[in-house]
Amino acid sequence: MRGVLQDRLIHQCLDIVLQPAEHGIILSDPIGRSCYCFTTLTSYIVDTPEAMMLSTVGGKTSPMTMTMYKQFGDSYRHEPQTRLTTLAQLAVVCSRTDSNDLEAYFCEAQKFRLNGVDKPFWSDWIFADPCYFLTPETLHHIHKEFYDHDAQWLIVSVGESEINFRFSVLQPITGFRHFREGISKLKQVTGRCHRDIQRSIIALSADAVPPGVLAAVRAVETTIQRGTNDAPDCI
Repeated sequence: MRGVLQDRLIHQCLDIVLQPAEHGIILSDPIGRSCYCFTTLTSYIVDTPEAMMLSTVGGKTSPMTMTMYKQFGDSYRHEPQTRLTTLAQLAVVCSRTDSNDLEAYFCEAQKFRLNGVDKPFWSDWIFADPCYFLTPETLHHIHKEFYDHDAQWLIVSVGESEINFRFSVLQPITGFRHFREGISKLKQVTGRCHRDIQRSIIALSADAVPPGVLAAVRAVETTIQRGTNDAPDCI
């Protein structure tokens, strides 16, 4: 229940701070006319736990779609977790129990895979929809995702000793990390190291992996390159 109260407090604080953007404000244009202006929420970049809290979904549930952890590997494209869906679910929960009765409200909210927040800060903010404004976060959703998945595929495909050797003989470049002992046993790796591995791993693996593996990794990395200005140079 302490976590539910903490989540509610964060949403209440955001609602207060962002109130002018939600309800509009009178501004003057260059020729002195007064205009009623609204700020749209286009991007809110946070880690996955914070994204779940902001979209008011519970644990092991996607903040973007209507999926639970058991469905994360499905090839089927699930429906998005839209603003209207969440608000409709909250309305049902509020009709069944009092939001001030914390334990009862939380138990009822869990039936819809919600986290117990009764009034999201974006509920009265026009055009604000968590499944759209929760955009990817570069460190975890791009660089760390690459290292935890794509790089591990290539390490297995090329072989640990071989890929370590190939990284060790690369010419050191000022401003970039030189992996003199390879990459397969790295610990406490930073996002900058993830990025430096991304810059060269495809070129180093090109002649040592099946074409299908390389095509899959290149497809993922090309998507990453289009989604960030800090993309690997070798793609």
